[in-house]
Amino acid sequence: MRFSKVKAFAFAMFAGMLCLYFAGCSMSLTKYDLQEFPKTIPFFEPISIVYGGDTIQLDANLQRAYTRAVDTASYPMESCRGVASIQASVEQDEEPSAWSIGAVIIPFWPMLPVKETWHYSMDMRIFCNGTLTFKATFEESEHVDAFWYGKLRADLVNDASQEMHRKLMERIRFETQLGRRTDLNSAQDF
Repeated sequence: MRFSKVKAFAFAMFAGMLCLYFAGCSMSLTKYDLQEFPKTIPFFEPISIVYGGDTIQLDANLQRAYTRAVDTASYPMESCRGVASIQASVEQDEEPSAWSIGAVIIPFWPMLPVKETWHYSMDMRIFCNGTLTFKATFEESEHVDAFWYGKLRADLVNDASQEMHRKLMERIRFETQLGRRTDLNSAQDF
């Protein structure tokens, strides 16, 4: 049975769209889409994230989210400012699988399984009236287990990145509350 020109064209269009879908990589470690935050005066100087030798400023919404995480009753914005930076790294959890061989033969091979752990290390300092009053380093990690390459993998990495940013904000919120009576580790045990 022979393919008609219409069927061949439809098959080529479908294959092309599928390749574009899997190849489209929209990985962004600097965005936070979970909630929209109102415009405010930033508490932190522009926070940057460093990954693979590249330094990128955080999205304005994410910058506002980090500003809201600081307890301004303990650190008033009139006299205090924060400085922070995030180091991002990725660690492969296991060797590449045999599925990767297809990428050598077929240019848009969509199956490249990866098991990796993303790490964020945030260094944060708060200065009040020019004096260092708070200094902390926070570590967060998320595991990414992806089979498909391209957009599907990028979406998993974006979700992991947003979750790590959310956890970092929770830690900042907790650690900047000076009136607390327990530390974060014992609070999580109960």
